[in-house]
Amino acid sequence: MKHIQIERKRKVLPTEIAQDHLQGVGKPVIITDATENWPARSKWTFEYFKNAYGRDAVTAWRGLGSGTGKVTTLSAYINFLDTPLADLPGIWTGKDIGMNRRPTQAAPARAGSPFYLLGWFAFRQHPELYDDIVPAPYFVQDLVSTLNPTLRDVLDWTSGCEYTAVYIGPEGSLSPLHRDFWHTHTYLAQIRGRKRAILFSPRDSAFLYGGQVDPEQPDFEQFPLFDGATAYECVIEPGDTLLIPANWWHYVRGLEKSITLSRSVLNDSNFSQHIVDILRNLPALAEGIDRSPKWRDELGVKWRLSDFTVKTRDTAAFNNSLITMGLNAARMIQRSFQNWQFPQKP
Repeated sequence: MKHIQIERKRKVLPTEIAQDHLQGVGKPVIITDATENWPARSKWTFEYFKNAYGRDAVTAWRGLGSGTGKVTTLSAYINFLDTPLADLPGIWTGKDIGMNRRPTQAAPARAGSPFYLLGWFAFRQHPELYDDIVPAPYFVQDLVSTLNPTLRDVLDWTSGCEYTAVYIGPEGSLSPLHRDFWHTHTYLAQIRGRKRAILFSPRDSAFLYGGQVDPEQPDFEQFPLFDGATAYECVIEPGDTLLIPANWWHYVRGLEKSITLSRSVLNDSNFSQHIVDILRNLPALAEGIDRSPKWRDELGVKWRLSDFTVKTRDTAAFNNSLITMGLNAARMIQRSFQNWQFPQKP
């Protein structure tokens, strides 16, 4: 198995990053000076979050993708960080919780991950936090910031993910091998603590068994093809920003208690495919808008989901309804961009 250290750069041009790291399959890179002027770098401490937002209800999971979690308060969770083997106060939740409100014996372990705070939804509850992560990193074009905030909330709800998130975890917290949603690029900006990241190219997908492999302790008897993969590795230090191109597999382990800003990035290199993914999830998007009077009002949506209900066996009429819904959604998404022009082909 081949191992490559991820390149570290500073004072780069956005055109250089676009050409060398986001075109085609792309290649990960660490930018070491992207967040130097962020207020979050000095302001976001564990005590600050505890004092400012400690009463927030949050959900901590036994690793990304786990079906075992606990609903607790942010204050209780931050108190837990220094003793991650202790019991976290809270209420059990998740698909692996039995009728007795305890984890079932069949609940799968996530490689020994302690409770990891992946369910705070900080920016949705506290939009003022956006002021702490400006200016936007200079090295990459990011159209997510131009999205209408309401539409961004709708897309978060539809995808079940967040374009912008704060992750807090103790030493050992784990995001097992996975790929991010809807062909987004992602950057991880490290605020506090260190993390180890192991990445794999989309070209190595056939060696990764759908993400079942543990790259830190691989079982080559169970996953023999994994030996043919190439691991891109790094330690993300405070102040580092790791850029992960779309569709790259990544595995991230906390080496210390940490605070990380995760941002999903949308630009001209992945915009078209991202829109295709949105349209593939059109029924869920339409359902979310239909059931929220607030979203309907703020987006100026006049149609109702019942307008597209099939009341006939006429296939052509049904297809026309789907096309109309898709066009309406596409126009709504396009209108949400403020003063941005699609790049012209040469």
